[in-house]
Amino acid sequence: MSKFESKNLGAIRAALDGHNQSCPVPGNAILLNPVDHELIGWDELWGLPVLADERVPTKRVRIQCDGSAFGIEDEMADAIAREVPTVIPVVVPVGPGENPREL
Repeated sequence: MSKFESKNLGAIRAALDGHNQSCPVPGNAILLNPVDHELIGWDELWGLPVLADERVPTKRVRIQCDGSAFGIEDEMADAIAREVPTVIPVVVPVGPGENPREL
């Protein structure tokens, strides 16, 4: 195995392990840019297919799973960052026999 292959194999394994640790749905495919896929030439790693996908940038890897979708990470980050006003009712205490009131 060449140094190039060893380096890429390590990076892909780290991506797969990272995905499987952070996602409840295990990876079912390894996606590479077609140029990278052709350079590496692997069709399967650790029982998962290695597929060319033009949506993956060069020198990157994407772990595909049944719970993933392209762009979902950006949408989730936007949703989390969005400030949502929180409504907290203020209850005014009242004397005995009276019902509390919200302001």
